[in-house]
Amino acid sequence: MNGFRYENKYIITTADYFTLSTRLKALMSPDKNVVGENGEYFIRSLYFDDEFQTGLTDKREGALMREKFRIRFYNLDKSFIRLESKQKHNFLTKKESARLTYEEVKKILDGDIWRLFDSEDELIRNFYLKSRLRHLRPKVIVDYVREAYTFGDVRVTFDKNIRSANYQTGLFSSGLATLPCLPSNQMVLEVKYDEELPYAIKRLLQPLAASQTAFSKYEMCRRYQ
Repeated sequence: MNGFRYENKYIITTADYFTLSTRLKALMSPDKNVVGENGEYFIRSLYFDDEFQTGLTDKREGALMREKFRIRFYNLDKSFIRLESKQKHNFLTKKESARLTYEEVKKILDGDIWRLFDSEDELIRNFYLKSRLRHLRPKVIVDYVREAYTFGDVRVTFDKNIRSANYQTGLFSSGLATLPCLPSNQMVLEVKYDEELPYAIKRLLQPLAASQTAFSKYEMCRRYQ
């Protein structure tokens, strides 16, 4: 499938979470990237868009083919930062990523992207080109806590305490002021897979069919701007 996967999203309640997570733990394994005894890790993403808000407009209008760029890191660890491209083609999604250093990120945020032109990584060069052609700029910071499980090619994540901050210089600050994007008793469940969900996992998700959504953290968190 050339890296493209299915991605189903649901907005669920805390009660749904406790019931579903207990059952999933019997079928799936904790994500190998999880750090900490509670099986959770913190994610901060900085999203980019152009002066015409193309990424935001495409999402709101349901464009079948779209792409957005973000810089992402985990647990506020500046030693592991990634540039990511999230692509949507019809009902499939694809994520590509490339490592960035803390110094490279600081230069990008200062508008100094020229050195990206010479990168050996195709994604970084693509980001440079589209930044130049479309004038991509930082737009919004999205924070949340993730709990993740895997089974074969299936990945199930619970994204909790989703919060938003207008872009400011405190990207790496632990004291960044943020606002909640969902009520305190709600979170986002994401299910990603290549071909077809195993029957046991599909059955667990059946009661949530009515809560399936095209929710976008980027779109939701831009509502405060």
